[in-house]
Amino acid sequence: MHQTTDGLLDTNVFLHAQANDTNSDECRRFLGAIERGEAQAILDPIILHELSYALPRYARQMTKNDVVRYLQVVLSWPGILGDKAVMADAVQRWHDTAGLAFVDAYLAERASSESRPVYTKNVRELRGQGVDVPDPLPAG
Repeated sequence: MHQTTDGLLDTNVFLHAQANDTNSDECRRFLGAIERGEAQAILDPIILHELSYALPRYARQMTKNDVVRYLQVVLSWPGILGDKAVMADAVQRWHDTAGLAFVDAYLAERASSESRPVYTKNVRELRGQGVDVPDPLPAG
């Protein structure tokens, strides 16, 4: 079996695994290997962001809570590589804060863990996450 640790995992692998199409079995086998730690792939936060809105549209029975549980399970797989702690915390922030977009949850978590400000005009949302949000934005 070809095992790689530098391949990036795309959203469509997860979506095909949820479907019943010509790619479903292959995607399910691959994700199963990642779940068991027999294969590895890098999960980028942008894929979590895409899954946060694509899964409920693609698998209509999935609620936000279902998506959160699914993402938490995926992040626990031994074959998933990436900044799993920050991604898991971003998923939890997104779950815990009504109206907070996933990308804002991720920015808040990353800013918090790295002690950085977030430059945004979503001042209220990000300050509500306990991060530094300069307002007005620095002029240079």
